[in-house]
This record gives sequence, structure tokens and C-alpha cells, in this order.
Amino acid sequence: NETREFVLFLNGYKTSDPVTSKKLEITTIKSVTPMTCGGAECRLQLSRTHRSTLPPLLNAYEIYSVIQFMQPETNENEVVALKSIQDTYKLYRINWQGDPCVPQQLMWDDVNCSDTIISTSPRITSL
Repeated sequence: NETREFVLFLNGYKTSDPVTSKKLEITTIKSVTPMTCGGAECRLQLSRTHRSTLPPLLNAYEIYSVIQFMQPETNENEVVALKSIQDTYKLYRINWQGDPCVPQQLMWDDVNCSDTIISTSPRITSL
């Protein structure tokens, strides 16, 4: 009976109970507590438990960082309208994710926004 079981460590600290993955099934492990890494390096280690007959296996993992922007978000009603247009006309672009106008360096392709003043929400001016 083959068993794949492992424990996750982040920078040497145990961050999970033993994880058992079953053949042809998806296992998602998430943390509800924010974890940080000292310095510029995070080291993720998957350690096999004594019950495991197979090595740990990882297909993907995601790390993200919350960024505080100085500018307010794009006007919510305009974002809802733009999403409706996108769905109706099947306008799918790779970078149409997140806020359409903020931050400016990640503004959606083919969307123009008003100049943003730090105290006011940007407005979508054309598509």
C-alpha cells in the first residue's frame, strides 16, 4: 500500500500537520495565518513522514504579498459596468485582472482612466 505523507516547513518552522495526498486527487493546503520570511529568502521544505513510502510531491504553490497603494480603487460602479461589458462581448485579455486603473503600471490594456489624484477614485474614461 503506497502512501505519500509529508509535513511542510517554512524557514525551519513546522507550518502544517502531516499532509496525505491520495492518487489522482487534489489536496489544497492553506494558511490562515500570515507568514513572513526574514530577509529576502523563504525556504519551503517538504519532509516525508515515517509512514510515507513515497517522496513528497508538489505540483504548484502560490505566494503573494499584500501591497498598500497610495491611490484609492477605481470607482466600483464603473468596474461592475466594465465587467458586464467584458462578459457580454467576450473581451478577455490576459492582463484584465485586479483593478483596471490602479496601480498605473498595471492598468488594463485598451482601458483609459482619468488622471488619479491621491484623494479621489480614478474613473474609466474610455474602452
